Amino acid sequence: MIRLIKNLLNRFTQLLGLPYIVIKKTLEILYKIVIKLIQGIATGIRMVLNAFFAVFTIIWDSVKKVLDTIIKFIAKIINIVINGTKKSFSIFGIVLKFIWKYIKLAVTNLPKLLKMIGIWIIKAIKESIAQIFTLLGFFIAWLTLTGSAKDIVGIAILISTALWLLTIGLREND
Repeated sequence: MIRLIKNLLNRFTQLLGLPYIVIKKTLEILYKIVIKLIQGIATGIRMVLNAFFAVFTIIWDSVKKVLDTIIKFIAKIINIVINGTKKSFSIFGIVLKFIWKYIKLAVTNLPKLLKMIGIWIIKAIKESIAQIFTLLGFFIAWLTLTGSAKDIVGIAILISTALWLLTIGLREND
């Protein structure tokens, strides 16, 4: 008789705890689904960024090779011209060397300048992605306007966005 009462009490306790168990299991399953979803999104974003950087690297390497070839070609032509004119015009040769030195310096620093511009473009894209909802708000506000107010606000949005992107370096913590 005591076993029967114990068994009935045990079944009754299990019956009362059933909603808790169902909710607990449901929340565990939902948690696992959300984690998998977040991991999938993160993997997708990582893949897109890797592809972007791979394409950018390929383009950068191509531009660098073309510039190197142009620099070498121009250097050889100038060297031939300098050597030919040096024999008959020593002053003219000295002047050409002086000018060539600064042209070569300018052309040599061109890849560095292009690299700096490329890094700035990447920073500007990252900064724009970080502020996408602000830019979206600007665009929606612009769409709601009419007449000359739309023109003035549109120009102001473009100017302020350009200034904001140009001053990225001032906001960085070094």
